[in-house]
Amino acid sequence: MKNLIYLAVFAMIGLASCSTVSSILQNNFPFTSNFVVTKDSPAQTNLSAIGSGTSINQILGSSQNVKDIRVQSANVTVTDGTQGMGVFRNIKIYITSGSNEILVAERSNISDNIGNQLVLDINNRVLDNIMKSGNSVQQKIVYELKSSPTSDLTIKSSLNFTSVPVTNESK
Repeated sequence: MKNLIYLAVFAMIGLASCSTVSSILQNNFPFTSNFVVTKDSPAQTNLSAIGSGTSINQILGSSQNVKDIRVQSANVTVTDGTQGMGVFRNIKIYITSGSNEILVAERSNISDNIGNQLVLDINNRVLDNIMKSGNSVQQKIVYELKSSPTSDLTIKSSLNFTSVPVTNESK
């Protein structure tokens, strides 16, 4: 059983070096991060947090095999807490790497009764420079609260990407 697991891991790494497989992985596995908005965080103030989530291509190191990387969809979800997304006035998600950061998704004027999940508006920018930089890529959330949360809120951010394989003609 242990040998079978090792074989599966090595096969996945080998396949990830293939551009088409890297593109499929990039496009099907989201880049997720978790953030905590603490109880009694100040309202009407821009606050930020950095999440250290990873994408499958970061884990396998196969981002070099894809190009034209863009965010296809983005959402944030309250996974733990007594309040929903209605406590937020606005939310922005950035992709960061070193000193570089690019705004990839945002939502303003969030309604009070939105529930626990919020779909963000996408900024359709090519992210190749950041995603292929070789540096650690992270998500940064910048938000403003309407009122202070009554309990700590755990927020999960999920970014889904689209990309195309790098072919011999495009290298």
